[in-house]
Amino acid sequence: MIGVRARILVDLSRCLILGLLSLTVFATGPAAYSQSISPPQELSQALRSHAGQAKTVTLPDTVRAGSGDDKTVLMPTYRLRADLGQIPARTTIYLPGVFAHARVAVNGHTVADHIRSPLPRHPRGADRLVLAPVPSEFLRSGANDIEVMLVAPRMTSLSRVWIGDEDELRHMHDRKAFLAVTGPIIAAAVISALSLCVLVLWARSPVETLYGYFGIGGLLWALHTVWTVVPDPLLNPPHLGIWWTMGYPFFVTPLVIFCIRLARWHLPGFERVLWIGILAGPVILYAADAGGVLEDALMYWRLAWIGAVAVGVAAVGRYALQQRSTQGVLLLTTGALALGFGVRDWLLDRELSDNNPVFLTNYSGLLFFPLVAWILIDGFVKTARELKQLNIELERRVTAKGAQLQEAVEDMRVAKEAAEAANRAKSTFLAAASHDLRQPAHALGLYLAALRGEDTNVGQSVVIDRMAASVAALDTMFNALLDISRMDAGALEVDAHAFSLKSMLHRLAEEFSREATEKSLRLSVRVSAAVTGRNALSDPLLLERIIRNLLDNAVKHTRVGGVLLSCRVRGESGGRLRVEVWDTGPGIPPADRERVFDEFFQLGNAERNRAAGLGLGLSIVRRLANLLDHPLRLVSTVGRGTRFVLDLPTTGLAVRSASSDLQIGTLKLLRVGVIDDDPEVRSAMRVLLERWGCVVTTGASSGELIALAGDRPAERLQALIVDYQLSEGRTGLDAIAEFRRAYGDTPPALIVSGASAPDRFAELKASGFEWLTKPVPAVRLWQWLSQASLAISAGTDGGVPVTRDGTAALEALQ
Repeated sequence: MIGVRARILVDLSRCLILGLLSLTVFATGPAAYSQSISPPQELSQALRSHAGQAKTVTLPDTVRAGSGDDKTVLMPTYRLRADLGQIPARTTIYLPGVFAHARVAVNGHTVADHIRSPLPRHPRGADRLVLAPVPSEFLRSGANDIEVMLVAPRMTSLSRVWIGDEDELRHMHDRKAFLAVTGPIIAAAVISALSLCVLVLWARSPVETLYGYFGIGGLLWALHTVWTVVPDPLLNPPHLGIWWTMGYPFFVTPLVIFCIRLARWHLPGFERVLWIGILAGPVILYAADAGGVLEDALMYWRLAWIGAVAVGVAAVGRYALQQRSTQGVLLLTTGALALGFGVRDWLLDRELSDNNPVFLTNYSGLLFFPLVAWILIDGFVKTARELKQLNIELERRVTAKGAQLQEAVEDMRVAKEAAEAANRAKSTFLAAASHDLRQPAHALGLYLAALRGEDTNVGQSVVIDRMAASVAALDTMFNALLDISRMDAGALEVDAHAFSLKSMLHRLAEEFSREATEKSLRLSVRVSAAVTGRNALSDPLLLERIIRNLLDNAVKHTRVGGVLLSCRVRGESGGRLRVEVWDTGPGIPPADRERVFDEFFQLGNAERNRAAGLGLGLSIVRRLANLLDHPLRLVSTVGRGTRFVLDLPTTGLAVRSASSDLQIGTLKLLRVGVIDDDPEVRSAMRVLLERWGCVVTTGASSGELIALAGDRPAERLQALIVDYQLSEGRTGLDAIAEFRRAYGDTPPALIVSGASAPDRFAELKASGFEWLTKPVPAVRLWQWLSQASLAISAGTDGGVPVTRDGTAALEALQ
């Protein structure tokens, strides 16, 4: 179908091009005269009498008033002589261009009189053509005197004069009238209709600016053409010439911009020049009129806009190269024809060989506008068709979604009735997802710990350190989701001891300084001198988590200004330290100052942008503050900022050494059993423990480990590392119980869990066994094995509570 359309378009364009070429020949070629009669005479020499002076001139001839003499009425008289020889049966005088009101007389007899009183404006259009029949009795054989009197203000112009057979001259008159007047009006009507159609499409789709430029340019082209040929020019000289010439930039500018943007040619500077030219044109032309050079200014002003058309044709050529299609070639052809016709018309007007020539620029629109309108309308139709198909598909999807919505409504009803069950399902989902996500992270951490024991170069060490940092960041993200569950279960234990708060505050400020700098915020730390020498009494890990969340919240929500972290001594005896986090953010409305501590609640993040966090930070802050028994207050002013205040006790106790309570035991030949249903975790655990010198036995279940472990006392396992969540719904506690039944006792056991459900944490805490959350840091695992090794060497249980609480838990599970 597209191929057929293309062929039709090509054939139509060929016909139009041939028609325009024929029109050019018809308009510019000589007339075909009958051989049976003598051809009409063309009179080009005349004696002009004007202002008391007589002068022989060559027609066409123009008489202009002096500069500033706009009200003077010019009345030149031209006398010509025609030698007819044999007088034709019907004789006519033809003047193809009279820019004045004329009176024509032959041998003293008036044959045409168009002079009126009062004097009207200059004749235009068909009125510039004078065809005057001459009665035979007015003529004589031989020489005949012809007198043409012109009357007009400011300027008159007379073309060459023809005399001869009436049929031949009437044919010349009708042809000129059609080409100079009727044809342009028809072209203007066609262009107007096409432009209005495109403008209607633009009104339907305003985003398609190309349609607007083309439609407006076409209408202005048509209006300018009609203004050229209407009998009443609406304006008097010099305003008529100035604003008629300004009509060119009015329609050339939108059409050239259309061509440039159709070719996707980015020329904003040139487009600005076009608009500036429209604004500056009247000023320039009126200044030229005041300087007496208006005619030359009008001529070269038109030439400048023909140059602008050349840029549009170049843009169309670029479009043709881009498209490599028939449409592009035809557009380039029609654009080139329009440019060529414009240059031809300008040269013809400048040579003054015909003071009323046929301009072909109007006819170039008959090819350019139908072609472009067809392209635009065809594109619009295709788009509408595609949109219709999309609407049909959308309706189908809406219907399907409607059925799904009904099902969803029913599901919502069921879900509403089971709201509490759904809430528990959330925790179950987090626990399951946490376990599945933590397994590979746990194995990766173990492999990285094993790599640290290898001999590596500097580059490899840097890569290992970065991988370890990524694993640590992943662990931090997991902990952010799990802290709430652990606190709900009461499984988060507080280890309060003395520590230096000042060093912690400076370290945290340094941690957030880069993020604050990137947002052009001031991050300041102010610690009063009284704080120096005082130790805080709290759990430093949990307190650091509180302050870090408050700083993160302040920096994240502050756009202008800064953040202040301060600490000072409060209380009469100086028994409390007050930590404050100030920001100049948007503030918190009074209605939301309690809600900000709710889980997943966020201000100004209705779309749940992940970059704004999960909405758990302040919830964790309040829970941890309550757990540590540190009063927390919020003070906020909308539009000015927010302040969080945290009070904590001081102590005279010395700061605990990082290694004061850590005893180190050897791991060489320590027999360790590992139970985990994930083969990657078992493999990573074996690699790491064997690098530490342990003798490792691994199994996916307790039964597999018991089958692999030796039965003799010297071969029995000395420590167990057991995953909590095993296959077939079994737990690590079940595995430890089976191990106890098989051997009668249980070596020190460590439970490793990737679960996050509150009831799971409560169960682990009640079991009496030590437990760690995946991914387990290698140093924590090494510390536990070292303590277990010391306990075995000392003949005790290594501090692993399996004698009373642990036995009770195992017996309860049995």
